[in-house]
Amino acid sequence: MPLSKGRKILIYLLLFFFLGTINNKYIDKTQIFEIKNFKLEGLNKKEELNLLIQLDQIKNQNIFFISKKKLIKIFNSNNLIESFKINKNYPSDLNISIKKTSFLANIISDEENFIIGANKKLIKSKSTDPSLPMVMGNPSVEDFFLIRQDILESLISFRDIKKLYFFPSKRWDIEFKNEVLIKLPINNSVEALDAYFKVRNLSQFYNKKVFDMRVTNQIIVNEL
Repeated sequence: MPLSKGRKILIYLLLFFFLGTINNKYIDKTQIFEIKNFKLEGLNKKEELNLLIQLDQIKNQNIFFISKKKLIKIFNSNNLIESFKINKNYPSDLNISIKKTSFLANIISDEENFIIGANKKLIKSKSTDPSLPMVMGNPSVEDFFLIRQDILESLISFRDIKKLYFFPSKRWDIEFKNEVLIKLPINNSVEALDAYFKVRNLSQFYNKKVFDMRVTNQIIVNEL
């Protein structure tokens, strides 16, 4: 029969009274407060299993003296995790609520598939996600987030993008799902994207597939 709220409060008060009458050395040694169970929310079964393997290193540690630094290190090493919240369920359980990072784009590095997360980490993947754009040219994660921020500040929708091509000069080409390609300048990408957006449906640009925006105040177009 589940305990009433009042009885739970009474039990916790008695527990803290008990803890206040004994020293930390005794608390540290007693097995009553050793961490036995982890209850995870926010992950699927496979992801939970992988995290539980990592959390095994703090199992049986005292729930009162668990290292916050060690916990942060464990969660930061898991690239799926955006944020987490831990609640101690005395005497021996940790309830952990996890927010997974959003997936932004596919990228291939060292011939392996990864997904770029909103937490600026790479998540290893068995295959590419067709719902996400593909990033080409081996940019850094920071390079990607710079162009993504420019796109978000422009009139262009990130969801309409099929591929992003990065060049060593720090310049990008963007291919849309309608197969239109925009060649962006090194600087002032937002202005270039907005300029394309404003002319894309004009009759003189109908069926044009390549928009070269690299020259300021000029649009060079091609059908191929």
